[in-house]
Amino acid sequence: MNALEIRNLTVDFGDFAIRNLNADIKKGAVTGLVGRNGAGKSTLIKTIMRQQAATGSILYDGKKFADDEVGILTRTACVFDAPHFSLNAKPKKLKSIFAALYPAFNVQMFDELCTKFNLPQDKRINKFSLGMQRKLCIIIGLCQSPELLILDEPTSGIDPVDRAEIVSLLQQFMLDENHTILFSTHITEDLDKIADYIVMIENGRILLNEDKVTLTEKYRLVSVGEMTEDLRAIAVGVKKSAFGYTFICDRPVEGEGITSKIPTVEELFVHLSGTNYSGDMLL
Repeated sequence: MNALEIRNLTVDFGDFAIRNLNADIKKGAVTGLVGRNGAGKSTLIKTIMRQQAATGSILYDGKKFADDEVGILTRTACVFDAPHFSLNAKPKKLKSIFAALYPAFNVQMFDELCTKFNLPQDKRINKFSLGMQRKLCIIIGLCQSPELLILDEPTSGIDPVDRAEIVSLLQQFMLDENHTILFSTHITEDLDKIADYIVMIENGRILLNEDKVTLTEKYRLVSVGEMTEDLRAIAVGVKKSAFGYTFICDRPVEGEGITSKIPTVEELFVHLSGTNYSGDMLL
């Protein structure tokens, strides 16, 4: 079952476009959306949230948006890359607004999390640090009690301790098998902890869309001193440094001066971004 089914999605800005993008976001799983600045992550999220015009189709839990607008918006919460509310407001005011808009809004959870993350409810949000604002946005998203939670760079600007606590909150959210997270981030170590699937996007197209188990079982990051023709034939995303070469491949590689290991999400991202890589090359 898919929480989202995206088919032939096209968004054209002239100098940048997402063209004929297809992707399934699995229900009951955490999908990490990885890509460089300008790759199309935020555009994709805004399109899913009906804030960006596009052609193609998106099904939400098997339904068209026009067939169940209220239900889809009620079951979906999005934390954008910037607050979508007045920074002159105070958290206690936002609490009352969201409680009125969302019948399932968890006021008790909101109070507990604001206390946990030291967010004073009587202080104007424009006096909060960037990290405090990000935490407040995440708290609001979680307290809407959504089935689908979409996060655009949710831990950006948050210190490592609070990041770990946010990741823990997301893990608790996912204890309910009906919950789904689509998580866009540059901090790929968070995805190593919680992601079930990885979608890598580059210049508006998907480079990679696989479950993390496949990534860890199948792909290898290989380091060598010199590249041979045999190695070049299987190498993807070759990077050269003062110490030699590294690349991604889909098979064990052995030999003198060769080392290989399971790549992290970040290492896959670094080696595949900016290449002509297509997922078919490693399948």
